[in-house]
Amino acid sequence: MTWYRAVHPFDTAGRLARFALSTVADITDALIRGLTAAVVDRMDLDELVSRIDVNRVADRVDVNRIADRVEVDLVARRVDVDRIAARLNLDAVLARVDLVVLTKGVLEEIDLGRIVRDTGGGMADETVHGLRARSMRADQRVNRLADRLLRRPDPAGAGTGTATAGVPADGGGPPHEQAR
Repeated sequence: MTWYRAVHPFDTAGRLARFALSTVADITDALIRGLTAAVVDRMDLDELVSRIDVNRVADRVDVNRIADRVEVDLVARRVDVDRIAARLNLDAVLARVDLVVLTKGVLEEIDLGRIVRDTGGGMADETVHGLRARSMRADQRVNRLADRLLRRPDPAGAGTGTATAGVPADGGGPPHEQAR
């Protein structure tokens, strides 16, 4: 710093003003801290809080605005599902389920009666076809035996092992194919 700046009245006044302002700021901060501490010491915060109408404050809260600011994915990631499941009383949950209504709804939705009819009908159909095929084969064998005993000629060539009326002479193959 030069001699001129040290004694120049404007520079000196500026330095004094900065010094005064920083001193006043320090004094003001100390004064505010002291006054705040004195006010808090004299106040009964519990009594003050008890006088606040929480419902009135809650009525003024805009829940939708708060919900818009919540990141649901972030909250969901913090949920411990295993901990929740461990605390879950499954017996109480199942006791609240109306199994009769649930079962009726499922049976109506899948039409169990139709499934049983279709399945049972198919099985009965195959059984009938199988019985018809066996009785046809038995009939043919009885006819061949009677033809041999009565010494009739074999018109269809049954003795050669050829099929008669669409049924194999040996009776082989699945019953539902033999009758068709």
